[in-house]
Amino acid sequence: MAPADIHAFGIEIVYKQLEKDGWVVQSADVEADIASEPQIVAAKDGELAFFVVRTGVYPGRGRFEEGQEAFDTLVKHASEHGASCYFASVGIANSNGTTEEEMSVPVKGVAYNIQFDGLIKMAFAGAQEDG
Repeated sequence: MAPADIHAFGIEIVYKQLEKDGWVVQSADVEADIASEPQIVAAKDGELAFFVVRTGVYPGRGRFEEGQEAFDTLVKHASEHGASCYFASVGIANSNGTTEEEMSVPVKGVAYNIQFDGLIKMAFAGAQEDG
């Protein structure tokens, strides 16, 4: 799998989980470049939310490594649209692998073990919400 395939797979995993959790997905772009933010826009119980997805391959997990300025820009962009912003970290492992090395090689068409522990709300440090 190419990096774009890994990224698309992570978006698909989060998309399916959001739907399962009652979110109404308004847009999800599995073809999006990793720099295109957000990858998913959804709403639930009157809350509009932007979702930033990062996917890593075993033993890693998806990490937001773009830095504080990019983080702040995402949170500001969401806020300007009346939305919350969430980060979703996904880890995938080749379930056909019998060694650490084999589990770390992403191959199209095989089964995967997925590690996704939920969403992390992104907000400005020390920010207070209006309301």
